[in-house]
Amino acid sequence: MNWGTIKKGEVKKSDKVVELRPGESGFDSSAEPQGQQAAETTQRTEDLDSGMELLELDFLLGIIESTEGEDKNDVMMRKLCFNEVIRRSQQNEMDSFALKVYSINDNNLYGKDIQCHAMKELALRTEHKK
Repeated sequence: MNWGTIKKGEVKKSDKVVELRPGESGFDSSAEPQGQQAAETTQRTEDLDSGMELLELDFLLGIIESTEGEDKNDVMMRKLCFNEVIRRSQQNEMDSFALKVYSINDNNLYGKDIQCHAMKELALRTEHKK
């Protein structure tokens, strides 16, 4: 296609039709109807919007289990990774020492929801077997 021959205000028509599948156009998918978009998101279990799905479990656990330091960026990374592991339902992979730190929550760094999930997981691990 010669882009230089089209003048301003002039429209060039073509008989050629190109079919695009969803995701190939490069446009934002938010232009889809709400019903169709909601149906697609309920079928998926991956979190494709935030990009956390790309991170491997070992990497996430490495960040979660290094509980030293109170820098706000470190704490935020731990919170994000902890929430991602909870979302994946893989909290049984976390170290008990790290869960103890999150459940005690000194200096109120992590919030009540993370503290609650950590306590639940520790409670499951310490159940009495009959």
